[in-house]
Amino acid sequence: MAQDKNNLSEDVNVDNLGNNTDEFQEVFFKAIAQRAVENPDQAIEELERCLELKPNNTAVFYELAKNHIDLKNYSKAEEFLLKTLENPRYKNNINIHKQVFYVYNMQKRYEDAIEKAEFIAEENPVYFQELANLHLLKDNYKEALVALDRYDAVEGIDEFRDDFRMIIYKEGSMLKTGIKFFKNRFQNSIEDTRAATSLMELYRLDNSPKKAIEIGEILEENQVNDPELYVEMAMAYLVSQNSDKAKIYSKKVVQSLTLEEKDKLKVINTYKAFAMNHPEVQDDFVSVLDSALSSEKSSSSKAELGEFYKSRDKEKALKNFKSALRNKPNDFKLIQNILQLEMELGNYEDAVVTSSKALQSFPAQGYFYVIKGLALIELKQHKEAVSVLEEALDYIFDEDLERNVFLALAKTHQVLGNVEKAAAYDQKLKQKSN
Repeated sequence: MAQDKNNLSEDVNVDNLGNNTDEFQEVFFKAIAQRAVENPDQAIEELERCLELKPNNTAVFYELAKNHIDLKNYSKAEEFLLKTLENPRYKNNINIHKQVFYVYNMQKRYEDAIEKAEFIAEENPVYFQELANLHLLKDNYKEALVALDRYDAVEGIDEFRDDFRMIIYKEGSMLKTGIKFFKNRFQNSIEDTRAATSLMELYRLDNSPKKAIEIGEILEENQVNDPELYVEMAMAYLVSQNSDKAKIYSKKVVQSLTLEEKDKLKVINTYKAFAMNHPEVQDDFVSVLDSALSSEKSSSSKAELGEFYKSRDKEKALKNFKSALRNKPNDFKLIQNILQLEMELGNYEDAVVTSSKALQSFPAQGYFYVIKGLALIELKQHKEAVSVLEEALDYIFDEDLERNVFLALAKTHQVLGNVEKAAAYDQKLKQKSN
């Protein structure tokens, strides 16, 4: 939503206040000064004094409106903005109408905001986008598209508006409308790759992956190598269950240096679901993930590969999780996965190092204290383990985890010969079990 309250010019001329008393002008400019130092309450008091001296002064109405906007008193702001517009000199002032539009939005009065945006858009076309936003909020999908069409007619096509259209086509169950729109664009200009890839996505979502592939093949025949094309080709072949082609295009996706992480994840997650339902292609899925470049762009691939191997080959899973962590050193889930595998594989020294590093970033996470303490127990460093586990209790809110700590502390104190402390933790454990 447009929020112009801080950016509008001073549309009501305060330099020419008309035939007013010196007292009026003095009080009025005190109000101006109070708003300048961000004291709208005091400014409003001064302006109300002005109204006592001059009840129908437009400049006072406008200043009152601005101060009430500052205080988020939107109904009062609206009252004074509408009084400002009653002055014939300002009734068509676009910037004042923008402020009225703003206060309607802030009050969630979307029908009124739509009417105001229609008026403003005739002079300022960017408000066609505001119209589209408002219509989408009210599930008026056709009207939202009309607003975007009107904006395109003035400004030409735009990537943001194309993305916005895709939201409308999906949310409004208007896939065929979207297909018609982007098909027309693509037929008029084969170089419009954004229209082509949008058309491919809509065909796929409309259960016509073969038509999506046909569009992709046309682009390839014209030597278009847009990475977005690879995403849509991979997705279409996955939906079509053409594993050989899906593998080829999925590799292009994960190897791309320019595609965003979300695009790679879309393909990876779809491929993973396909592989889980078709065991014969699981090796292909692993091959695709293995082909990802060792860069920040491939961290999602490494993490997914770790998840895939987690129940199959713990060593490979750990290797891939650690590779992903190099690019995302503060990824909580990755660290948890690494610690779990290090403990399961008996890599206790590594678990101590990993948990110690994790606590530098997450000093209030009880889980990392617990893992460190348990790893120290396995390494026979019982005194250090007790210290860490007792500190963990300050940060644990999960009862199951707390019981595990009490059990570990009871056993460790027993090993150290601290019979009374061992008994105390045994007692706490019993209390938790009741």
